[in-house]
Amino acid sequence: MRSSGTNGNGSAAAAPNGTNGRSQANGSNSPRVSGNGDTHAGDSKGGASGGNGDDLDARILCLEKTVGTVLYRNMLREHGRVNQPRLIRDPAVKRTVLQMLESAARGIARLDSVIKRLDAKTLEALLAKLQAPPLGEISNMKTLQHVVFGLEELAGSDQHHAA
Repeated sequence: MRSSGTNGNGSAAAAPNGTNGRSQANGSNSPRVSGNGDTHAGDSKGGASGGNGDDLDARILCLEKTVGTVLYRNMLREHGRVNQPRLIRDPAVKRTVLQMLESAARGIARLDSVIKRLDAKTLEALLAKLQAPPLGEISNMKTLQHVVFGLEELAGSDQHHAA
């Protein structure tokens, strides 16, 4: 008759959860070893595949409406070398694309704030003075910055003269 602490071959019986009685919580900094011998730290960062990458994809996609299709597509091509965010494999590149699009969204918000202070004819005259493309056709950050800074400067100087 065998004791309850051993299995048929004399070794200790496995715990029901498959951990041989040890806690599975990996809260310590002890390394984990995968099947191929690679060692992973307990707090490893997730890659582009999985929840984090999908989250970045969704955040990038949401910015298309904010920055406009032309600027969005050109930034994906310039910084990600792709037409769709899910095709970006490198998480660092994906984060860079997201940061650039967020920066463009802030620029668009500043542009909207300046536009609200101007009437249509004044806006048209200022855009002509800046030799800027129509607002819906801004295709890169350099042009966006040029238009935003130029309009802010010109709109600010117009308001000072009006007072």
